[in-house]
Amino acid sequence: MNIHPGLQMPMALRRCCWCGEAEKPHQKHKKCASCEYVIYCSKECQKAAWPDHKQACRYMTESTRRFDGVYESEVLPFGFSSSLAYSRALGDWTEAHSWALQTCAQAFVLQLGGTSFIKIPSEYIMCYKLNCRTKPGQSAASRNPAMMFSAQTQGVVKIEDWMQMHPNNVLHWQGTASERDLIARSMAERCGSAFACLLTVVFKSDGITSSNTLHFPVLHTRQRLPLDEAAMDLLGDVIMLCYRSIDQGFPLRCLEGSDSTMPLPGHFVRKSGKWVWEPFFDDWDDFSPTSTEYPALCRAVAAFKTKLTPKQLLTALLSF
Repeated sequence: MNIHPGLQMPMALRRCCWCGEAEKPHQKHKKCASCEYVIYCSKECQKAAWPDHKQACRYMTESTRRFDGVYESEVLPFGFSSSLAYSRALGDWTEAHSWALQTCAQAFVLQLGGTSFIKIPSEYIMCYKLNCRTKPGQSAASRNPAMMFSAQTQGVVKIEDWMQMHPNNVLHWQGTASERDLIARSMAERCGSAFACLLTVVFKSDGITSSNTLHFPVLHTRQRLPLDEAAMDLLGDVIMLCYRSIDQGFPLRCLEGSDSTMPLPGHFVRKSGKWVWEPFFDDWDDFSPTSTEYPALCRAVAAFKTKLTPKQLLTALLSF
């Protein structure tokens, strides 16, 4: 089960929202002049993306205009000058942990019963409850993107129930319809017959009304459902590894330019004014569970219920 087929994870954090090109050391992508949230590497990409981005852009621009005063008072105690600055920081965090977040969502859905539970198209939204770790007085450049938030809980809720939780949720769902359609088409093309449906995932911090939304693919599994105890234990270890990587500072990502679909642990470092991910090592065979160099990673591996090595666990997941 590879939920990232053909997906490159560049060392640089930010990518063009249309072609996926990463920012280079001395290059800064341009923001959409209207919503100021999505970024593009060129005017050509911005123009090509506009038919699909237009509806979501208008929704985000209007939402910022209507609620920015309320949202700003909520994010100021965390050191953000505006709701847009907070939203960008949350976007950087989800990008830093994109492999873990998508994998965790897929594994959680499988534990619930897969597509027989969420249906096709999905009748559910997944909600991540976060804790914002930033403090007043921190500069944007000093905030490690992988450490700005921690994930407390995740769960699913019916879309119809979620839309009743806040007046803005209905507007959000309607305003991002074209974005969901575009991503679903892209995922269906990338994943082929393995693609089942799209799962909308909402990221929201305690005490902050504003939230970010992403859309993850749900894939068909080769495993027979419902899963047996061994498969459930394996998924439990995968989810635990993902959570530990998110909360304890070793984001999992695939090496840029590598044919391998197996992620490696690493960290983000500041280079030439940008945050760049670097792996701890080039292959899991180079990792020792008794090493004192990566204590958080070693503690996570020691807690595996299956007692598999990280490489064995991830190999089993990819063959799911």
